[in-house]
Parts: sequence; structure tokens; C-alpha cells
Amino acid sequence: MVGLKERMLHWRQVAQGGDAAACREAMAGTVRQESAFRTKGRFGKHVVYVDEPESFGGGDSAANPAELLFAGLAGSIAVTLRCHAALRDIEVGAIEMTLSGDLDIRGFFDADPAVRSGFKGIAIALKLESDASPARLEELMAAVERGCPVLDAVRGPTPVTLELVS
Repeated sequence: MVGLKERMLHWRQVAQGGDAAACREAMAGTVRQESAFRTKGRFGKHVVYVDEPESFGGGDSAANPAELLFAGLAGSIAVTLRCHAALRDIEVGAIEMTLSGDLDIRGFFDADPAVRSGFKGIAIALKLESDASPARLEELMAAVERGCPVLDAVRGPTPVTLELVS
């Protein structure tokens, strides 16, 4: 069986080869609203549900979109961390993150044009089980900061097109 380090060495070699087509990881899915705020997303063989809390008019049957953003962000950080730890022979045990941030509904309802509809900031407290030295963990965290795709999408401007189609 191929281990994680061997897989990461293979994919790093592909990335360093510079062939954009070989490095492309296309993603797509479809999300359909089932009721007032409940949506069902299909991404390959996986299904994801989204809802809003009852206080906002939803059925509280699933996490809300902002919570799923947190889950996706933390999941991507954890995957990136584990992959780069394997490349560096850094033993990593449990990874746990606590995420927090505030949304301001003045932005959502365009009540104040100076207020963003998104988060002003997201704080992530990361706990990591590892016997690695502080210097090695700093090296690992630098690789995570640079390599995590969802962290990059959240931090930087990612062009998004929204088009009404019939």
C-alpha cells in the first residue's frame, strides 16, 4: 500500500514538472433548494445539506452556509497540514481547530454600504499533537499558510462569476 508521504512526493513531483494540465484539479457540483432555506448539494458521490437556524426562518436541519465555510476551511487546513507534515517527516497526531468570526446583518440587508456582508475576520485556534521542535512546526505552518487552497480562497480575492441562466 502506498503511504501518504509517497503520494505527496509523487504529486509534488507532478507540480514541480510545471505542466498546468497535469496539475489541474477541477471541481464542480450542483446545489438545489429543497425548501425555504434548506439546500442539498451534490459533489460527485457526496451530498451536503445546508439550512438556517429557526431564528432566521430555517428549519435548523443542517449547518448554515457560514458554518460550512468554517468546516471547509478547517478541513482544508487539516489536510494541507497532514500532507506537508508527511513530506517533512513530522509526526502529527490529532489536529483540532476552533474557528470564530462575526457576520453583521447590516451588510446582508445593505442597510449600511460601509459594512461588509461577509466576515470582518476569522480567528482560528489550532491545536496540534506533535513532538516536533518549534522550528519544525514553524516550517510546517509556513507550508500550510502558503499551500492551503481554501485558506488562499478565503484570504485573497478569488474571481467569482454569478450569472442568471434559464
